[in-house]
Amino acid sequence: MNCEDGKHLDNMELMDSILHHKHELLLAHSGLAGDAARLLMAVLNTAHQIDRACANELANFELSEGRLAVLLAIASSVEESTPASVADQLGVTRAAVTGLIDGLERARLIERHAHPEDRRSTVLMLTARGQQSLDRIAPHYGHWIARLTQGLDDAVARTALAALASIQSELSSDASDGRRGTRLDTQEGAQ
Repeated sequence: MNCEDGKHLDNMELMDSILHHKHELLLAHSGLAGDAARLLMAVLNTAHQIDRACANELANFELSEGRLAVLLAIASSVEESTPASVADQLGVTRAAVTGLIDGLERARLIERHAHPEDRRSTVLMLTARGQQSLDRIAPHYGHWIARLTQGLDDAVARTALAALASIQSELSSDASDGRRGTRLDTQEGAQ
């Protein structure tokens, strides 16, 4: 590990510590001490840790989560993949996938070919090297997920999924109502 890697690790540990303490301070400041609030903060912390661990796992294959998503979108498509269709499949803008596609092409994991019917577009295809990368990642990723979840039985997983579904429902409700704050903020503003 060189000095740069050490600084990066120190920065990641610092960020973990800050996030953990921020969550604890936020709960204390808001007067929330219940298990449900602590669960939400634990989910945030765990999601951050999973994101970082996933990025580390994918770095072994010289990929990012975004690049892997593009590779998987191209590989799973039954029709010709274009930058626009990949963006639609991933739920992002075409501009968001352009840089990922460029990087995958430079790494020789995909190729672009002229679209046979639309001169403004290109067809994206996995190269043999791109398919080999996906084939190497699949068992590694599967083992990683199995290792992370080995302590969870089906009953615990169902309970956690139900809790997460409830949180996601509230978030969707807030978003569909156009709310940026919480219901409490909205109620206080109405008084």
